[in-house]
Amino acid sequence: MKGIVVFVIGLLSVQQLCLAQSKPAGRPAPQKQPTGWHVGLSFGLANNVVEMDFSDKPFWRYDFAEGWQYPGLEVHRALSSRLRATLGVNILQRGQQVKTIRQYAGVNDILLVRNYLNVPIGLSIALFDTRLSPYISAGIYGAFWMSGKWKGSMLLTMSNPYEEGYDRSKLPAIDFEAPYTFGQSESTGIRENRLDFGGWGGFGLQYKTKKGLLAFIGFNASRGLLPIYSDTKGVRGFEARYNLTYIIQIGATISINKNVTK
Repeated sequence: MKGIVVFVIGLLSVQQLCLAQSKPAGRPAPQKQPTGWHVGLSFGLANNVVEMDFSDKPFWRYDFAEGWQYPGLEVHRALSSRLRATLGVNILQRGQQVKTIRQYAGVNDILLVRNYLNVPIGLSIALFDTRLSPYISAGIYGAFWMSGKWKGSMLLTMSNPYEEGYDRSKLPAIDFEAPYTFGQSESTGIRENRLDFGGWGGFGLQYKTKKGLLAFIGFNASRGLLPIYSDTKGVRGFEARYNLTYIIQIGATISINKNVTK
């Protein structure tokens, strides 16, 4: 009898031990992810074109004009390991290249470089929670047209492009460069809109370190929703014009304070 009792007690002990070993472990503690504020710089190469309807204007077109996004401030708020809110403050060149159609050309091409104080805000999300990851981003921007400059060349003589032997490249011309003066076109009924507002979106590749450094290279496109010029006197043939800008951007930010979230 004593042996049976010992056997039963031993069996129950083994059963309890097996149950204890087979019991699922508790949920692992949530991983702590660094969040907080990140500050840095970005710069880039811009390409801008002015969008408008040319269906009734066979003499000229707007073409892409290269410019710069000068080194500017980048402020990011990391909301999680993959998601961040972004804010930029920079000087961005949005030019407009006036291209004359050769068969009608009486003047050479003219470039107007417009300098904007540009403030884009948005969200960026990394596709993977890894050190090196592609990302996508989108948001809105506000901008203020601060200054401008005319650049180009003017032909010194006017020739008939239909004449035999006409060669525009051999016509004498003089290069010029002059600051843009606001308000000069108001007498014609066209006024500059110095404020600009629009949307932007892009993608790129980012690399982050455990020390809080995040470097990125990306491409984004923005389109203005406010016209560059307004018609104040019912100008005949006036067409609204909008900025369309592409930027290849490089930048980096560093963490200035690290909070943690579970």
